[in-house]
Amino acid sequence: MSKANNLNSTIMFTDIVGYSAMINKNQNHALNLLSTHDSIIEPIISNYNGKIIKKIGDAIFAEFPNPLSSINTAIDVQSNLLTRNNISKPDDQIIIRIGLHMGEVIRKDNDLFGHDVNLCSRIESIAPKGGIAASSELVNSLDKKHDIFKREMGHVKLKNITHPQKIYKIY
Repeated sequence: MSKANNLNSTIMFTDIVGYSAMINKNQNHALNLLSTHDSIIEPIISNYNGKIIKKIGDAIFAEFPNPLSSINTAIDVQSNLLTRNNISKPDDQIIIRIGLHMGEVIRKDNDLFGHDVNLCSRIESIAPKGGIAASSELVNSLDKKHDIFKREMGHVKLKNITHPQKIYKIY
């Protein structure tokens, strides 16, 4: 029988904008872009001591040792993709959304479950194209000495989440 335990964790979801349409238009090209996407993002996650929990199609679900490492990863990923996209043809661009959250998760085997995992996934879905959205729990956990540029997006109603959540855009 597998063992499950509850813990606080910092988590990230990423997703390629318009990937289903890409697959529909040209499956081989979309799969090549996904491979490029993975080759850019995976080393950055690893560089900040993150761990990929799983890949779900064009999405990555990762866990980090602390909020700052998740934010630095997200900023580094978006910066690398922006640099790449600036020299790529429009059909070769990779634009992603990133959602960040910190909360209680249930670890079972090598996966994470629970309300806060669902919440992070919903935060990713409302992040701006090519942008980063983070929960107030994650942002408020940072030391004041960390000069992270952020803007409050307000209280946002997220799909299947009972109460609106205070969300920040990270720059």
